[in-house]
Amino acid sequence: MGKGRSSSKPRKQRRRHFEAPSHVVHRKFTVPVSGSETKMMGIRRAPVRAGDRVVIDRGQGLQGNYSDKDSKVKDVEGKVLRVDYKRRLVFIEDLKERKRGNKVADRPIDPRNITIITFDLTDPRRKAKLEKMNQEALA
Repeated sequence: MGKGRSSSKPRKQRRRHFEAPSHVVHRKFTVPVSGSETKMMGIRRAPVRAGDRVVIDRGQGLQGNYSDKDSKVKDVEGKVLRVDYKRRLVFIEDLKERKRGNKVADRPIDPRNITIITFDLTDPRRKAKLEKMNQEALA
């Protein structure tokens, strides 16, 4: 969290995790960047946002406890539908799971398990920020 403030007590770690301010929670959504066009930008890590194309690095794959009803998770590539900062989860389109009563819902993914492939550059402020990060990386 902050420099100089670290406790090994699990109770304090949990409290710091669940009572973290929003700017600290937002930092937890900074994930690695991969892909040809993003590598050229010189950016290694960036915050994930809705609209970005991501690939899931870790999770339930074809082998293991996999059922036909649920969608495969590992190595799935898709667009981010929404980012839930309160629950600290990312939702990717076409990634579903079965609930009780055969209801289908979006499957939540932990942001530590994904990598950004391409950015959504429709936001001009984000585009400017990524270009600034690129200039700093090249300098």
